[in-house]
Amino acid sequence: MLGKPKLWLGIGILLLVIFLSGKTVLAQIEEKEVIGEGIAVGSSLASRQEALNRALRNAIEKGVGVLIDSETMVQNFQLLDDKVYSQVKGYVKSYQIVDDNQGKEGFYRIKLKTIVALGSLRKDLKALNIIMEKKGRPRIVMVFSETIDGLAQPGALTQTSLEKAFLENNFPVVDKPQMEMIKARDVTLSYNDPLKAAALGRRYGAEVVIIGQATSDLVDKSQPYGVSVYAYQAQVSARAIKVDTARLIASENVSSTQRGSGRIPTAKKSLDVAGQELADVMMNQIVEKWRSEVYNLLEVQLVCERVNLDVLNLFEDNLRNLDIVKSLSQRSFVNNIAIIDIEIEGNADVLAAKLNEFINPSVEITARTQNRIDLLFLED
Repeated sequence: MLGKPKLWLGIGILLLVIFLSGKTVLAQIEEKEVIGEGIAVGSSLASRQEALNRALRNAIEKGVGVLIDSETMVQNFQLLDDKVYSQVKGYVKSYQIVDDNQGKEGFYRIKLKTIVALGSLRKDLKALNIIMEKKGRPRIVMVFSETIDGLAQPGALTQTSLEKAFLENNFPVVDKPQMEMIKARDVTLSYNDPLKAAALGRRYGAEVVIIGQATSDLVDKSQPYGVSVYAYQAQVSARAIKVDTARLIASENVSSTQRGSGRIPTAKKSLDVAGQELADVMMNQIVEKWRSEVYNLLEVQLVCERVNLDVLNLFEDNLRNLDIVKSLSQRSFVNNIAIIDIEIEGNADVLAAKLNEFINPSVEITARTQNRIDLLFLED
């Protein structure tokens, strides 16, 4: 018992040293040329993709190190937690393949020459394009409801501000036909229900839907020197949701108060300013989520239909034996439908290829998206 206080004191000191050294590294490293190597078993294209992903991650680990931020330490006060240590904090600005064994001898070995960097990924368009390519260039659709003094507006200024900002940063934004405007009530219901929001995204062929609400209301009126001056406050909120799994990936709300001599122009200005600020925050959150999924672990949902409990248990055991699967949890099992959440190293394409290696002809992959794979278990 007497040794425990000393143990915790030692852990605390070590964490402090790690945190301070991490801050020093962050301050000193901007970009660095690094050689990264990745190896994956197999000679398929999926194995090559797996080796490439590992080489990119390896380059970041060498160039920046595996860093622990203060928030992670507060939320996960476990010194030996693999998830804490596995979060790489940098990104690849560019890379060149310098060696590729073409899958000879039953495994892929890829060597890259990379430029690794820290800082704002969103402002580095070349690096952002690498992330988007690795994610399959997810398409984004935006749907907002907007009111001024409680009255619905036919055009969404906030949505326009977001679309413009995202397009300027090369995000693939779906151009929704203006004649097909969604009622404000539908947007409100979807905002509070991720499943309904995801359904809206699917309607427009997008992988991500940003659902939002915007209001601008008169908060003050004055008449300095006999001239009417109006003050309008805009309140804007938005959520970004993955269409295939209905998972939230970004959420923010901002406000802006503007003053002017005209009511409607001032109200619109408040919405526009708030929309620009919201766009910046939402982009940062979405990009960071994508960066983490590309270079760290990706969560994929497996939906298994017509499966009995014995077969499901065997299937889960096989999943755990896959080298790219890092964690697995069964969310539900109802009416012979199981939903399983797994964290993998790589992407859904690599996982699907791995699944095909061990599932028998009585199991078929019926659908696959970036974050979800549907499986149908057929009767023998």
